Amino acid sequence: MGDVVIYTKTGCPHCKKAVDDYTAKGIRFREINTSEDADAKRLLKEKYGVDKVPVIVTDGKIVLTGYNGGG
Repeated sequence: MGDVVIYTKTGCPHCKKAVDDYTAKGIRFREINTSEDADAKRLLKEKYGVDKVPVIVTDGKIVLTGYNGGG
């Protein structure tokens, strides 16, 4: 798997689930918290057209928005 980024926000249970699941599966990723990084929040909207998290991006392409598990 290539470069994986999980965009999250503080207090989001779906974000926590995504992070926990990827961690448990041993998938390496970077977490970017949009509550703390206004540029990341803006990037999601401008580049990907989304304003809800979690958003999982692999090699610069969205692979998942929203998260119920199973990633």
